[in-house]
Amino acid sequence: MDLISNAFCAAGNVLGNGSWVNVGGNARVTTLGVGVAENAPNPYGSQDGGKAVRMFTPCGDGEGPWTDDVNAMPTASRWYPTVETLPTGDAIIIGGELYGSFVNTPQGLQNVPTVEYWPSRGAPVNIAFLNETMPVNLYPLTWLMSDGRLFLQAGWQTTLLDYDNNIETRLPNMTHAQRPYPAGAGTAMLPMVPHNNYVQTIIFAGGMTPERDDWNQNEWNIVDTPTSTSLVAISPLEDSPTYADLDDLPEPRSMGNLIVLPDKRVLLLNGAGKGSEGYGWDAFAQPYGQSYAQEPVLRPAYLNVSQPPGSMWDTSLPASTSPRMYHSVATLLNDGSIWVGGSNPNVDVITPENNASYPFKTEFRVERFFPSYFDAPRPEPTGLPSTITYGGAPFDLDLPASSLGDANLDSDISIMLMRFGFSTHVMNMGARALELEHSYSLGNDGAVKLHIAQLPPNPALFVPGPAVLFVVVDGIPSIGHDLMVGNGQLGTQPTSPVVALPASTRQQVATVAGDGSSSSSSSRRVSASRAWVGWVGVVAGGFALGVDF
Repeated sequence: MDLISNAFCAAGNVLGNGSWVNVGGNARVTTLGVGVAENAPNPYGSQDGGKAVRMFTPCGDGEGPWTDDVNAMPTASRWYPTVETLPTGDAIIIGGELYGSFVNTPQGLQNVPTVEYWPSRGAPVNIAFLNETMPVNLYPLTWLMSDGRLFLQAGWQTTLLDYDNNIETRLPNMTHAQRPYPAGAGTAMLPMVPHNNYVQTIIFAGGMTPERDDWNQNEWNIVDTPTSTSLVAISPLEDSPTYADLDDLPEPRSMGNLIVLPDKRVLLLNGAGKGSEGYGWDAFAQPYGQSYAQEPVLRPAYLNVSQPPGSMWDTSLPASTSPRMYHSVATLLNDGSIWVGGSNPNVDVITPENNASYPFKTEFRVERFFPSYFDAPRPEPTGLPSTITYGGAPFDLDLPASSLGDANLDSDISIMLMRFGFSTHVMNMGARALELEHSYSLGNDGAVKLHIAQLPPNPALFVPGPAVLFVVVDGIPSIGHDLMVGNGQLGTQPTSPVVALPASTRQQVATVAGDGSSSSSSSRRVSASRAWVGWVGVVAGGFALGVDF
């Protein structure tokens, strides 16, 4: 897949038909970020990516179509936009700026305070919130809510946007610290669960309180500014929503990725203890090459918000040896591990050969983080579906007795449906997790038939498109199963009335033959000692070359 346009600092998401879309980017540039005129020599060979839309449709034979249309959004370039998939499976493209800069300054006249859609629904629409939140409105933090509105957070401000009618409902201001780029807070929507009617709660971890709200890097020493330890949560659709304080982070951090795990914990990894996203030739950055951040935070931590206050964090994890700061990414994989890569707080590629003095070089190694459940025997469900619908009749899965151990059937099994999202700049756009309701029938052989509800008949709760299903038993997830949510097409999704689950029973039923054996729950639990011991590699030609240890 050859890139025609410059995708640096673009945005993306996956659509309801399974196509991945990548939107916007940087201009034609050469070394040092210098712009290249239309007919001038172009050493990198890429075209202006600001108006580009790139699309990839995966397919079974590995030959899925790839397009890179450099003029797909002809009205305005977008650098640092956000993309969110909608209940109809298409995407809304939010904000950005016309060309690259540290922040979106009013005097720069580069703000793009509009939204548009892919596929297009017509001319872009101006949004007041995107005008009022400069300069910290790049990559505006965005989540689709179950009532169909968008939650937006930028600067210190928060709003709910009815994008169909361009009506905003302002919510309380952010507390403690700024969160979007360049403050670099980790963000995530917590898993939606049936016992509280799928309340949507969003968390913000770390970030920075700037010395100046205009973020003028010429007037303050960003790289020495402490990052935040604050962790706050908001449930935007609750009555009188507010930002509530949760347990502070174990250490100050910006650029820390929050990855929701299939067992409902949240993993925090990557980031820095001082400074922000960004780079430049400022005097304060020179001790660190061009980085606006220092003191990389190498130790990950687990967050479990179901624990009592004061005990939500678990830091008993080994540290990485690779700084992951500006331009790092992390994403969950189907096997339950987390793929980690990137870090380059410099304008160009920096290596030991071309600049040994820079402490934070371009990072070509990738890592996998193995959570504490990784080495345990996995549940092995059978009868997995290829699609999930909005409402309709439940479906059944079978679990052999060997997958159950000493699990309490009434409390230790969960069915998690997950979107991993599009990872860039501390965000995983479109990521979310939802627990499906289920009941069970226990057979005389110790095997269990799980009766699993379809999604609630509301595509705004969990949008159509590719997703991954995990069966989690006593905190141990199965290998994730790829499936399609909805009808695989863009447009209004079909919904059906909810069909009640059968009551759970403990009588003989027909099940897939199990081996009849059981394993104790203790044999299914493992320590976190393996966490970073997997592989570290280099990226060559677009492939990660694993090196076993």
